[in-house]
Amino acid sequence: MKKVFIAIVFLGLLASCRKSKYETVPQVQINSFGPQEVTKGQLFRLVATVTDKEGDIRDSSILIVRKVYLRTIVNTDTIRQKVNGLGFPTNDKLEFQVTFSYGEQIDNTIFQDYDDNEKSISVGLIVVDNAGNRSNYAESEKILLKKL
Repeated sequence: MKKVFIAIVFLGLLASCRKSKYETVPQVQINSFGPQEVTKGQLFRLVATVTDKEGDIRDSSILIVRKVYLRTIVNTDTIRQKVNGLGFPTNDKLEFQVTFSYGEQIDNTIFQDYDDNEKSISVGLIVVDNAGNRSNYAESEKILLKKL
């Protein structure tokens, strides 16, 4: 009887370890990015969802990776933002929006301006929680930025 009890306890501990390991890594999903074509003076928006079953999103940092495709050249830069500085209520799931402006500086947006006539842009996200766990990398589809 003791052996059966010890085996059950061991299997329970093993199952709980696997579950907690899965839950420690934040998950990122891009919901939308667009519209598909943006002309100078327009706004465009990224909508994403972040989940962390441990519920410690408040201590996380969001890395926003912008990739701009100018003909055959890819320019990349990264913006780091702490979640607690964004003013979102935090629990185990967070849906947020990042608004970009193209060609005109507008408050509370990320400004885009390039000298080329046509270019594409995509945005990727990574979330790093306070314990150093990195989420998956999620990247949007490319959208076209047109200078008319």
